[in-house]
Amino acid sequence: MMIKVAGLTVFMLASIGMVSGCSDNQGVNAGTGALLGAAAGSQVGKGSGRTAATLAGAAIGAQVGANQPTTRMCTYRNTQTGQTYQAAC
Repeated sequence: MMIKVAGLTVFMLASIGMVSGCSDNQGVNAGTGALLGAAAGSQVGKGSGRTAATLAGAAIGAQVGANQPTTRMCTYRNTQTGQTYQAAC
């Protein structure tokens, strides 16, 4: 049973970075990371230890989510030359 819980927790922690970086909004990414971290933390411990693990997971998840790089690209046009180029928004 402990191996199953540990495996699930590792999987959920690894997915925090992938899922929480799905938006270009840092606040949304932090919120998503906090939710996933809390879900992973709640799988660990018993009693007040579970509460502490849930809070720690939420804090770590929020930090990981907030630090995800944005990948959104915007197209800009030079008004003098008419040329377009892409750069990060």
